[in-house]
Amino acid sequence: MNRATATIGLALALLGGGMCPPVPAGEAPAPRGAAIELPPMMVEESVSAATWLHAHAGGAEFLSRCSAFTTRDFIAAWLQRMQLIRALVPEEFLGRSDVPTVIILYSQNLEQTISAEIQRELETNARREGESARGERVNIAPNMRLSDRDMHASIIYLDESQFNAAGLSIAPSHVRFLVKTRVPELPAWLIDGIERTWHSADFVMDPITLRPLVWHTQRESDALAIDPMRPRALLPAGELFATEAMRALENRHPRHRATRQATQELFFRWAITSSAATREALWKFAAHAAEAPVTEALFESCFGFDFAELRDRLSDYLPKAVDRAAWIAPGDLPPAPDFEVKPATPSQIARVRGEWERLAIEHVHRRLPQVREPYIAQARRTLRRAYDAGDRDPRLLATMGLCEIDARNPAGAGQYLEPAVAAGVARPRAYFELALLRFDELRRDAPETKAFSFTELAPVIQPLQRAVTQAPPLPEVFMLLAEAWARCELAPSPAEFAALALGARLFAQNASVAYPIAVAFSRHGKKAEAAAVLDACSGAAPDDSTRERIRELRADLAAALAQPPAAL
Repeated sequence: MNRATATIGLALALLGGGMCPPVPAGEAPAPRGAAIELPPMMVEESVSAATWLHAHAGGAEFLSRCSAFTTRDFIAAWLQRMQLIRALVPEEFLGRSDVPTVIILYSQNLEQTISAEIQRELETNARREGESARGERVNIAPNMRLSDRDMHASIIYLDESQFNAAGLSIAPSHVRFLVKTRVPELPAWLIDGIERTWHSADFVMDPITLRPLVWHTQRESDALAIDPMRPRALLPAGELFATEAMRALENRHPRHRATRQATQELFFRWAITSSAATREALWKFAAHAAEAPVTEALFESCFGFDFAELRDRLSDYLPKAVDRAAWIAPGDLPPAPDFEVKPATPSQIARVRGEWERLAIEHVHRRLPQVREPYIAQARRTLRRAYDAGDRDPRLLATMGLCEIDARNPAGAGQYLEPAVAAGVARPRAYFELALLRFDELRRDAPETKAFSFTELAPVIQPLQRAVTQAPPLPEVFMLLAEAWARCELAPSPAEFAALALGARLFAQNASVAYPIAVAFSRHGKKAEAAAVLDACSGAAPDDSTRERIRELRADLAAALAQPPAAL
């Protein structure tokens, strides 16, 4: 594969001729006969004198095997480009994490010392398991982004001889990742509209330039530009702002899906380019839509007109959008944070590399489980190198514990998660996994209906309470916390009820989270609060089973609330 220019997995792309396409970190096994992209494995090269460099900047941790000059240029450009995201999408609508993003830079000059060895190892394992008979091809991805539930990491191979930091741009898929991970989760119509608009944006020039909109096809766009009265099909606002459950049904029809995608982009583009007042109304509307289903009354309270007027305004705007570019002035961007590039310590090398290699385990397990073991072994070797040298950094311990969880070895995880959590590591998933290990042990031989004392449940509840205070908020944290309280003989205190209420607000339209919280409220006498939680999520139930459980609990709550209060 030609790597004359670079991509940052799904995160950043280098503009210019010969750009390598970003490699998606797929979520499902590849179809039979398809090429399977696997994450790079970094091995120690005895023939290379290149050193590792390290830096912290802008909520990211960089580990680089490029020159100090390239590393500094890359980080400075990355910081500046990330600021441009905030010029289009306000900070409060982007995902937030207390766990630094990991970015590993690797000089392309070192490629030949590792790729042949890795390729032979993986292909040997594949043939041993009979994969060659299925016609599958194993490729090592040149650049990739991998995600966990509380952080993400990228590895980037750079051709330093041709690297030009001025050409770096943010890929639309990374912008989507940032807005998708925001909590409360933004509605899909907004996420899709932002991503599609970003595709047409040029950030090299100031102000930000949105190229003319392509409405379905270039031919259709040209026809609309010539004839503004040409018929066009726009999605009605009621369907545009539909819930995920309704969208899933609509998406069965390709033409309807295409109209939805085009209308979402048109709406977002119209809202951010029309005026400052319209942009303000958009973000006010988006904040409300993240926490409750959209109604026409909500829309009108934000924009000052109804759904019918919106459709007319979008229809009038469409011929202009396809005919001309639009501009957004980013305003005065804050100065980029200072950073310093230093030689990496052995501990930093092992921890950051080990984090990447741990993330690769789950990706490989989904894509080609037959070669999962080499990745597990590599991650363990890297992490143990620092641990055996005496390093007890809580971040290292948390990663080692999560590595064992991802390797399907929960019995080996506690020895690392326990001290990491005791030291207050910023790692929400570490607290969840430790609480889950403890809860599984407690309820292993107990009947499903057994209630536990608070003394028994405290070791489960306490790490979850710590996780609630860290970003990103994880839905599974609130689900497990609700289940623990639902089985506790002692009622939560007001502060503990408040933690459950926070989960209900942050994940109001996630029925998988809202339902157990409603059960916990109901179990401890908060019937009205439980009913309110179910009311908020009732339209977001993903399947018939969940809908039936919600229906049954709502009926029980309605009956309980209808009873007259007991006489004193």
